Amino acid sequence: MASLRKTKKFYLCSICSTFLFTLIGKILFIFYRAAVSDIMIAGASSFFLRALPYISNFGAQLFSRAAFVAAVCSIIYAVSFFGRKTGGKSLLYSMLCLLAGEAALFLYNVTQNVVGSASIKAWALSALTEILFSGVVWGLTFWIGYWYAVKRFHAVHTQRLKKFAPLRAVLLSLGITCALHIMILSVNKVIPFFMAYQNITGKEVLDILYDYGYYIFWHLGISFLIAPVYLKILEKTTGRLRPKDYRADPSQENTKKGEIL
Repeated sequence: MASLRKTKKFYLCSICSTFLFTLIGKILFIFYRAAVSDIMIAGASSFFLRALPYISNFGAQLFSRAAFVAAVCSIIYAVSFFGRKTGGKSLLYSMLCLLAGEAALFLYNVTQNVVGSASIKAWALSALTEILFSGVVWGLTFWIGYWYAVKRFHAVHTQRLKKFAPLRAVLLSLGITCALHIMILSVNKVIPFFMAYQNITGKEVLDILYDYGYYIFWHLGISFLIAPVYLKILEKTTGRLRPKDYRADPSQENTKKGEIL
């Protein structure tokens, strides 16, 4: 019963926080889009009012990033301490939270009559691309978490518990995500740009460097700051758990760990 309560607490914390971060990010994005097109805000004498679009845009990016990192941490934490079944459910619930956020944004646009058929198709394509990308990354995260969980007990390394800690699995997943974004940016924009133009100006080079810096800032800098904090929140929610050994004797597993698979 105690282990069941810990599992329920984990689900409650991970699902609620991922969904809440996703929803707040969408709300701030809506506010940003309204503020940036409002002439009264753009031409206001108050510095705070003029800064509102930038603040809301930063907040939308921050909470969206927090939702993604929370999902990655939850999947790694579930696989590391509860089992693959719980990790798979955590991945599924994260996908549902992402879908709910996209659906909420779509419903707002429809009710406000700010989308047409072309906009609906563009939104659907963008949302589908984001969902598929997140699904691939979270699937990879699941297997990274499992691989680290096995190595944690059975790698030929004197510091294997530290080297294959859940936080390192999370950081590896986030690092791969950043690398994928940079690769996509390079293939879709940067390389074609350099192939099409020869007389590149300094401003254009700075714009390219800014794009790379943007991904590094959010996907490495901010994400790496959020990850250890969120893992601590999960640990406080469930209490300290013994890492799962996937190669342990099944007959001793429940009495040894008291965890649900």
